[in-house]
Amino acid sequence: MHTVFSFTGYVLKRQGLSIGGKYRLFGLDNDTPLLFIEEQLKWIPLMTIVHVYADERKKQEILKLQTSKIDDVEMDVIDAESGQKIGGFGMAVDDLSEVIKDAWTITDADDKPIGKVFEKSTGQAVLREVLENALPQKLDIAVGETLVGELRQKSKMIGYELNIDFSMAPTGLLDRRLGLAAAIFVARHQAIEE
Repeated sequence: MHTVFSFTGYVLKRQGLSIGGKYRLFGLDNDTPLLFIEEQLKWIPLMTIVHVYADERKKQEILKLQTSKIDDVEMDVIDAESGQKIGGFGMAVDDLSEVIKDAWTITDADDKPIGKVFEKSTGQAVLREVLENALPQKLDIAVGETLVGELRQKSKMIGYELNIDFSMAPTGLLDRRLGLAAAIFVARHQAIEE
């Protein structure tokens, strides 16, 4: 597995002024990008593919997110080097509050739910809707009932930034590739909502 997946904190930034599609992932103490992320739309068959590269020249693809063929799963996460599916993300509506809040199920390689990415505060979700997404969003990542990560959108006048924190994660509970894919998945949704 690539060394980039061993960090406990990252910052995901949208590249330039693009509305969506291109991002760079940085370490907390580093101005050099660790990963280069690019979204592409394929027309036949209609499919979104997000390529994650370890180099700017796009020669070493290490992760891929793509539209899933499974009804309950929105996107699959694939290890680009081996071609193996790692997991995926689908809509989560386990209770009435998740109709208001952003929440997605994390699935394993067999499409079985193992966790969730979810907005904590229903009140803040309602306020964010009223203010037309002017408030930055904060989401948790959990496996079962255990908190393994936190995603915090940083409020910025220009551009997009998402802080990613895996420091509270027990070792081995969440595949870090799936954790970073969750951050990319959330960033795509937040870009659409802007």
